[in-house]
Amino acid sequence: MDTYTLFIELGYNLLKKNGNLSFIVPISITSSEAVTGVYRILENGCEEIRLSSYAVRPKPIFENAMVNTSIIQFIKTESPCKKIFSTKMYRRGKEFDLKQLLDNLEFIEVKEVRLKGRIPKISYDIEKNILQKILIQNPIGKYISKKGNPIYYRGAGGRYFKIITNYPTGSSAEKEILLPSNLSNSIGCILSSNLSFWFYQIYSDNLNWKSYELENFTIPNLSDENIISLEKLYKEYLLDIESNVNYRNVTNGSSYNISEFKEYKIQKSKHIIDQIDDLICPLYGLTQEETNFIKNYEIEFRLSDSE
Repeated sequence: MDTYTLFIELGYNLLKKNGNLSFIVPISITSSEAVTGVYRILENGCEEIRLSSYAVRPKPIFENAMVNTSIIQFIKTESPCKKIFSTKMYRRGKEFDLKQLLDNLEFIEVKEVRLKGRIPKISYDIEKNILQKILIQNPIGKYISKKGNPIYYRGAGGRYFKIITNYPTGSSAEKEILLPSNLSNSIGCILSSNLSFWFYQIYSDNLNWKSYELENFTIPNLSDENIISLEKLYKEYLLDIESNVNYRNVTNGSSYNISEFKEYKIQKSKHIIDQIDDLICPLYGLTQEETNFIKNYEIEFRLSDSE
């Protein structure tokens, strides 16, 4: 259990009817099965719930909060929840003004596009439209089995890109899933897209990629031609990320029993990742405007940051 949820519950119980309460809490309030209990309480007695979210990178938005945070606000109406409002994950850019940010938060209603214990961190109608198109497709969890070809992903690490390979990379955070041999490389390619990263970003705690979030990302119907094109792009992508690897020596005193590790510079392969999105976004039913939004999502941070 996230212990801060006990304080939210206590605060709710102490409120009189129409009392208003706000808490600054860890961002897991938007991204964890452990918070389903406190949401059950709030949704039974608050007509509206609002959440805004704030990143710690590239610099903390709140100076003394060194973790990703959210602000949850609700009024105790003693009537069932009708609406849940959320914002995108706000980051501290070069020209940053905290007061201006807080005075201009952009909320959108997200009750129908949440997942278990997860409130999507979005602000715009275009994002909600994209989500609705994604969520009607088949979830990846449907394809995972005890037999098949492995796809490797990292459960932690990677600020603005995620590494998905069909071979182990030696990371201590690496996990694998088994997928049908005829689809494994295509799904690996789709998981390497900007679209997949955006989905991870809005539903996760922006630190850990949990199996629940990966398994609830979806795969559109793929023709034989689509599969051939995806496999070709995936091969090109994997060759490119390996060509840009930086081998770094491990300093003395490291707790890991290794002398060096591979540092991936995935942003250098953004041109190939964009090609993946150009191929898959129409398969999800996304418009060109929606595709361009996904390709340019947080681009200021994604291309300037070192992995």
